[in-house]
Amino acid sequence: MDIAILDVNDNSPTFTSTSQMINISESIVAGTKFPLHSAHDADVGKNSVSTYRLSQNEHFSLLTQKGEKITPELVLQKMLDREKQSLIRFIVTAVDGGTPAKSGSMTIIINVLDNNDNPPAFSQALYKAKVYENVKIETLIIRLNATDLDAGQNAQLIYSFSEVSGKETDLFAIDENTGYVTNKKNIDFEENNAFELRVQVRDQGYSPLTSHAKLLIEVLDVNDNAPEITVTTLLNTVKEDATIGTAIALVSVLDKDSSKNAIVNCKISNNVPFKLESNYRNYYSLIVDGALDREKVPQYEISITAKDEGSPPLSSTTVVLVHVSDVNDNRPHFTEDNIIIFIKENSPAETVIKKVSAVDADIDQEWSS
Repeated sequence: MDIAILDVNDNSPTFTSTSQMINISESIVAGTKFPLHSAHDADVGKNSVSTYRLSQNEHFSLLTQKGEKITPELVLQKMLDREKQSLIRFIVTAVDGGTPAKSGSMTIIINVLDNNDNPPAFSQALYKAKVYENVKIETLIIRLNATDLDAGQNAQLIYSFSEVSGKETDLFAIDENTGYVTNKKNIDFEENNAFELRVQVRDQGYSPLTSHAKLLIEVLDVNDNAPEITVTTLLNTVKEDATIGTAIALVSVLDKDSSKNAIVNCKISNNVPFKLESNYRNYYSLIVDGALDREKVPQYEISITAKDEGSPPLSSTTVVLVHVSDVNDNRPHFTEDNIIIFIKENSPAETVIKKVSAVDADIDQEWSS
């Protein structure tokens, strides 16, 4: 006698593991299918697995294929974005056909893999920095900063100058890993007081993406240039009877620095009968300012000093040699006030009886007796 044992729904569907992880690239298009682990039910017939259900989510739906057993598949309905959500969790539930129905569940973990779909972005479109012209080589001027929403190699960034930056890059360097901008040569304010550079950052993705920004570097002046004095002679010599105010030379002063470092005060630093008269800023006339007497002082060495208002101040001195020419302003006079002459009564004619001499303080003056 055969005895048929009838099944009762005393077993719940079970999955081989409590979770299943699926790696999906964020670039995968909608409609792509991904197989899931099937559930097992020890019961048979209608008491075995009859359907699968998916917990609510915005990206996937569930498709089942019927064969010897029902197999579930995930169907991507909406494209993924790792930058918005890199890990997605939901639950798939297997339900049998028993009465009452029994079920078993498994957690689905979607690991969204990065695609290089985000270019790096600088924190600023325009960077501004200031640097003194006397800084040492390799001084840190500014740090560029950029971020990339991607991950892994797609978010590893390399900083550099753009090719359009030109020869200015001979003076500056960028650390490709940190974005530190330093000077690799001495900077001279007097040659260039500002630099406009183009910088870029790119990621290291398979198809690298690049972004650009502008960097303005203002060079600050330091007082490293002494004033330069230029003298243009108007008269090779000045007559000793020259009137006060007679111009004998033009003096100009140039300081290559800027601001207070270029404000210059010019004066005569020794005691002479001359003075500087200001014509315009840093332009002067050297004029006679007192009586001249060639017989006392035939030439003057005029020391002109120019000093700027920098801190510390720098100065320059130049010497102007002025020759005083003679005028006939002195009478000749005898070397003796009274002349007494003794002569013999029998002296022949044309006998020299006395030599008389006179002097004149002037020069090149003819005198006859």
